[in-house]
Amino acid sequence: MKRASAIMLIFLLSCFGLSQATQENDLWLLLSSYEDVGITSKDLAFFLATHGFSARPEPSYVVVKLNDSREVYVTPNGAAPRLGDLWMSPPDMQSGPVQVISSDAIRINLTYRRSDNESFIKTISRYHIFPVTPLGMCYDGSQKLQESYKSLGYGSVYMYDPSGFDSRGHLWVVVEDNDAPDTWLAVDSYYGPITEDDYYYQAQYSFADFKYLESINPQWRLA
Repeated sequence: MKRASAIMLIFLLSCFGLSQATQENDLWLLLSSYEDVGITSKDLAFFLATHGFSARPEPSYVVVKLNDSREVYVTPNGAAPRLGDLWMSPPDMQSGPVQVISSDAIRINLTYRRSDNESFIKTISRYHIFPVTPLGMCYDGSQKLQESYKSLGYGSVYMYDPSGFDSRGHLWVVVEDNDAPDTWLAVDSYYGPITEDDYYYQAQYSFADFKYLESINPQWRLA
């Protein structure tokens, strides 16, 4: 009898722990399934509440109360993938570290000179079969392109238009011609190399490292 009770207790404890882990996992999956560049903490709290979570907005983040009364925290993450980032402790912007970005890390409203080198354009066009990723997955696709071109010895820059694709933001890359420095070929992860459309050679933001996409947010400053 005692052994049966012990087994039942272990079973209940295991189920309880699994339930909480599942709830946190469900929250993470929900955040990862959507993107909204301009979402606020109030919008995010309302969104989570409509999906069954107990969510309370704070000025810069959302407090989510789990079934076991523990609290986790979600911060809207601007242009980065997902609706927000998940934290186990309150993200206090006053006492915590402040993210400072060097002045040349993110270029604003820069136009890149288009390459007319046919040999270079043909070479870049042959490296991939397009689309690299499905339409709407430009974040993943652009990362794949940038990593590929870097491994082949080409310099490349991310281009980001926050108003693209119904305000969800659009990301692509421009690749530098090694034989003609400071001339570039724009490459979209869905459409491939772009040689005619001026839109792809100028963007509100451009940067060399994908990590800076997460930093394009009014709460952070360009130093």
